[in-house]
Amino acid sequence: MKKLLHTLLLMLLLTACDGVEPPPEDYVSPDDSFRYTKSQLTPQEQYLYDQLLTGLQDQAGRIEGLYPDSAMIETAIRAVDRDYPELFWFSGTGQIETTYIGDKAMEAAYVPDYAVMPDERGAVRAQLDAWLMDFQAGLPDGADQWTTALYVYEYLIDHADYQTVEDNSIVNIMVEGKGLCGCYAKTAQYLLSGLGIDCAYITGQAGGETHAWNLVWIDGVPTWMDVTWGDPVYEGTDPAGGPSYDYFGLTTQELLLTHTPDDTVTLPDCTDEGLNYYRHQGLYFETYDPDGIIRALEGAIGRGEPKVSLRFAPGCYDQAVSALFSRGEVHTLLEAADRSTGAGLDLWASVWYTRNDDRCSLSITIPY
Repeated sequence: MKKLLHTLLLMLLLTACDGVEPPPEDYVSPDDSFRYTKSQLTPQEQYLYDQLLTGLQDQAGRIEGLYPDSAMIETAIRAVDRDYPELFWFSGTGQIETTYIGDKAMEAAYVPDYAVMPDERGAVRAQLDAWLMDFQAGLPDGADQWTTALYVYEYLIDHADYQTVEDNSIVNIMVEGKGLCGCYAKTAQYLLSGLGIDCAYITGQAGGETHAWNLVWIDGVPTWMDVTWGDPVYEGTDPAGGPSYDYFGLTTQELLLTHTPDDTVTLPDCTDEGLNYYRHQGLYFETYDPDGIIRALEGAIGRGEPKVSLRFAPGCYDQAVSALFSRGEVHTLLEAADRSTGAGLDLWASVWYTRNDDRCSLSITIPY
């Protein structure tokens, strides 16, 4: 009886008006924090975005009073999901319910699907905080933004495995230690944003599949980062060898060799080659340079790293591969690095290496 009276009262109320008014075309959101997808929305879509965000933050079972434009609601909720990885309880999905009088849409409600229930949030939050404490303990003191972003990249790769999960929540990586590309990208976004580095969640196609990765602004300069493709577990290689650095600090030209962003947001053209891992670290070679490679080996040995990663200009990449491995010069260079460092390498051991012909890069395992 109460439900019937509530329904009748709602119908009378809606009959007496024209339903929920359209969002204001001159709306200005009070939130001035960096939320990249939101910045691409119209003022009306931003109005709905803020309504939905408030409901999701409160973990409302039903977010009511929405303007009944399903396309706008879907755009706004997708933007919230892309911009707020910290809403770990929200699955990113839900249902739009529209109230009609006759054939006129009067108002809409959004019913979110939650992966974590309200009574579970505290316990999950405690697990996330414990993970964060371990993560923050290893942050380099006084690190600049480039070094901080690299730390996030390496830490996620070292503490997660690429595995199938049900959703893209940061909980998968930070509690379960596993996830798909969306989990990697959202967790990277969450960590970088928390460290004051602007980061966006980007989707598209890569390797013939739907994929997610990150757009990162290092000291205000945009660059591309794909933590998933940097994980050796994803690549099917030995995780003991550490990350692949081929997907840290890419220009748009480099990204488009393997990735195709979708049209969800307008994207900047990333052109700064100096943010690329190899160039930044002095591991990029315009010519085949044996002395330079020896110095790179010495540096990796001095830091106790399991491998050295090198990248070559396209014009000398084949020459480097041929010289190092077909002619066996890698053994000569390892011997030279061993003599200068006194590392005591096992120079009789087989030399293992991986190559990425798309990126013209090589990773050589150091035989300790």
